[in-house]
Amino acid sequence: MAYCRQCGAQLPDTAAYCPSCGARTAAGENASGQYGGTRSDIEDNKLISILCYFGIFFLIPYLTRPESRFVKFHSNQGLVLFLFCLISGAAAKIPVLGWLVGMACGVFGFVCFVLGIVNVCNGEMKELPLLGQIQILK
Repeated sequence: MAYCRQCGAQLPDTAAYCPSCGARTAAGENASGQYGGTRSDIEDNKLISILCYFGIFFLIPYLTRPESRFVKFHSNQGLVLFLFCLISGAAAKIPVLGWLVGMACGVFGFVCFVLGIVNVCNGEMKELPLLGQIQILK
């Protein structure tokens, strides 16, 4: 077990961030996210990667920065979220039950949208809840 340099909390050996205070750990300094984006890749592509979560605009970063692992990761997450929103929007057209499902999916989609943008701004490559494990773009 390691200890956080910032707050002194006990950390799992593989933790990239302290669960108590959020400070980057020694393991986190060596690997910027589980998908291996380098620090310079992340810093250079943060702003454009925000577009990945605005619907079809995920294509702009994906096509303009094809060599960036950070952009590829967030483009995939944005594509999956976009498809989820399209499908839930189509389901919302079904009377009564579809409206309820569409409303719940809309709230979930908005939460994922916010989480995705927060992850980009923090330079993290965290998967979205429930949807993040789906890999379409390689």
